Amino acid sequence: MEIDEVAARVIRTYWALLLVATVVPLVAVFLVMSGRTPPAAAQARIVVPGGAAAGAAGDNGVSAAVSTAKAFATGHDLLAKVIKDGRLDRDPDKVAKQIGVKGLGTSAVVELTVKDQDPDVALKLAQSVSAATVDGINTSNQSAIQSQLNQVGQQITALERQQATAAPGPATDRILTQLTDLRTSRSDLRSQLVTTGTASIAQPAIEAPKTDPTVMMTVVAGLGGLVLGILAAVVAEMARPTVPGQRRVARRLDVPLLGLAGGSPAETAALGRRVRLAARKAGAGQVAVVSAAGGPLPAELVSQIAQAVYGDGGRVVPAPDRSGLNGRGPSPERAGDDARGPAAPTPPPDEPPSTSVVRAGGRPVLTRESGEVASPADGPRPVEVRPLTLVHAFEDVDPGADTRFGIVAVAGPVTPVAGLESVRDLVAASGWPLLGVVATSRKIKG
Repeated sequence: MEIDEVAARVIRTYWALLLVATVVPLVAVFLVMSGRTPPAAAQARIVVPGGAAAGAAGDNGVSAAVSTAKAFATGHDLLAKVIKDGRLDRDPDKVAKQIGVKGLGTSAVVELTVKDQDPDVALKLAQSVSAATVDGINTSNQSAIQSQLNQVGQQITALERQQATAAPGPATDRILTQLTDLRTSRSDLRSQLVTTGTASIAQPAIEAPKTDPTVMMTVVAGLGGLVLGILAAVVAEMARPTVPGQRRVARRLDVPLLGLAGGSPAETAALGRRVRLAARKAGAGQVAVVSAAGGPLPAELVSQIAQAVYGDGGRVVPAPDRSGLNGRGPSPERAGDDARGPAAPTPPPDEPPSTSVVRAGGRPVLTRESGEVASPADGPRPVEVRPLTLVHAFEDVDPGADTRFGIVAVAGPVTPVAGLESVRDLVAASGWPLLGVVATSRKIKG
């Protein structure tokens, strides 16, 4: 199955579902968001050196810096202390959900954003949280090295005291050697401390530009609804498969597409010629019209096809029911005007009314040859005799008749696969040839 056929099956059959699934959440979210005041936001920028960010490059370094800053900024203890020191009436867990951190390019500078309904509170929180985050990062990065430095310093102080009170000798030499090693270690630790660096505030907290998320949220809701609608359409299509387009229906049935019913005069004439040619090729004297979607065809649609096949050789009129009326007033049946043949016989009273509103006599249709002018002196002019190919709705066909029928399937924009199977079953059961497919631009409603 081709991709374009899948898309056509989903769009043509379930376009209403897709439209509703897209518009309903879009309008609902727009109405909800338009009635809300977007929260204020404040931004601060901090530098996050050291640790994983110092040894990583590119996106990995940015990701490490962002993760480090967010881990400290959203900590419960840090936020609780900030809120307590600022005397703010806020919940630390809710404040943590309103904090966002993002990287700026490939640098170690990250942007920390805090949202709150009160602009002053948002600005105060951003300033306090950024400062506390910097202190927390510095403490974390330098605490281990600083602890080692303190231990080394205490050892050096103790040995210097021993050296001052010790007498010259081997003991003093050992003390000097230990002091030398400890001082070397202290120098290395200080170098590591300098290399590690310290976090700092690159930009104090400021108010962020005001943004309205209504449009973005509305678009997201519409796209989400469209995706759900497509999924629902795919599931429905799997349960009840269809064939989009009349050309694909003809391809599935392995017959030609004969034309369009109810089209322009040129299209109608072309449809009639193709049906007559297909009937002649198959050796069928009459045509039975069936719906490719299953069920009976509308009487008006059968009449359109019959009128196209008859061309200028006959006038299609509604068939009377038992009372001589068909819902449109009395209408005598004729297979042509007086110049082309006598009226068709009226059905007996006990015959059920026709559902195809198409009846025509079996007499030949006489048409005067073009280019000849009648003259009283010339007498009767030669005429061309063309047998009339009768068109019936399948429901009006007499199964016991010896006439060989040709079947024409009528397909709308979308046709159920089950309808195609019913057409194949009809062809197999009757032994009649399938002449082709006639397209109609509207959905078939029997």
